[in-house]
Amino acid sequence: MPAVTYTLLVNGSPMPTEVLATIQQLQVEDHALMPDMLRLRSLVSVTENGSGWTVLDDNTFPRLTNLEIRLQIGNQAPKPLINCYVIESSVTFSNTPGKSILDVVAMDPTVLMGLDEKVKAWPNMTHSDIATSIFGDYGFTPDIDDTTFNYEENDTTVMQRGTDIRFLTQLAKRNGFECYVDLNDATGAVEGHFHKPRLDDTPQGVLSINSGDATNVNSFQARFDMLRPVQATASSLDVESQDNQSGQADSASLRTLGKGAALDPNKPRTVLISQTGLIKSAELQNYAQAVVDRSAFAIVADGELNTSAYGDILRAKRAVSVRGAGQQYSGLYYIDRVLHIITGDGYVQKFSARRNALGLSGQETFTQDNALPN
Repeated sequence: MPAVTYTLLVNGSPMPTEVLATIQQLQVEDHALMPDMLRLRSLVSVTENGSGWTVLDDNTFPRLTNLEIRLQIGNQAPKPLINCYVIESSVTFSNTPGKSILDVVAMDPTVLMGLDEKVKAWPNMTHSDIATSIFGDYGFTPDIDDTTFNYEENDTTVMQRGTDIRFLTQLAKRNGFECYVDLNDATGAVEGHFHKPRLDDTPQGVLSINSGDATNVNSFQARFDMLRPVQATASSLDVESQDNQSGQADSASLRTLGKGAALDPNKPRTVLISQTGLIKSAELQNYAQAVVDRSAFAIVADGELNTSAYGDILRAKRAVSVRGAGQQYSGLYYIDRVLHIITGDGYVQKFSARRNALGLSGQETFTQDNALPN
């Protein structure tokens, strides 16, 4: 297995060697639908003079301490794995030497966006304008898809009631967007994302199941929830004009990641969306389409990567190619979650993925070494 090494920074400086030596396990959860999290486990012990506890009494991990992990596999350049802030710590004391532990939990920079609840008006702005402004307030580089519906102050004003991250997440849901904070692989800069899932980007790699020497997945389990995909209708009343407003979506608008769409037009399941708080047909249409697009990701897979064979870091929020899972379950998937586990015994990556179609579209690109088996 290629050597796996990591660097742990505390407020921008390397973790002291004596503290680094006490760390038993790091778990980093890279997630598309929830904040990224770090869970760190460290051994604590009674000091030599018996006056206190190592690490713990030094207050190494106070509230909102910035932690950053950079991971290197083999001879590759180090890559940023997570940038986060301490939100919780707990300690378990034991009478047995070497069994007392300190557990630390840290959350990605969205925690900074969740500290203050606000009541604020956003007049004459689109949702994308609002996202750009909020991410800019935290110094995050915005990566944003434009939204077209503009709210005129003399007609409708968007009101924020809550924290910045909760507000942006609500706006993202209306548009079928993802809203998250991530790190730039090359620079490590914090980026604020507000856009549709990037399904058209080049897949980050190939996961090979039961493929002889090319196999790089230890386990893979797939499931198709056949009643999850829906068609959607939303309606409302424009109080000012007394006109009925409506939106309807009968098929998914995102790229279909396979041959046969998960949403079957034969006897489809239909949902009626209510209590949206939206009053314009354009908004209701966007909302209904977002519901349908989310529901279409009904094929869900879980597995464990063989990091030695894969030779790289698997990332959430990006697509990946899967081969060797049969004609139905091979193809493109969107990675929802990767759990990175680093211990003295090695490095493990466990993942969850989803797709909105079955089978191969015929447009998948596999290298010669990773061609689909006959």
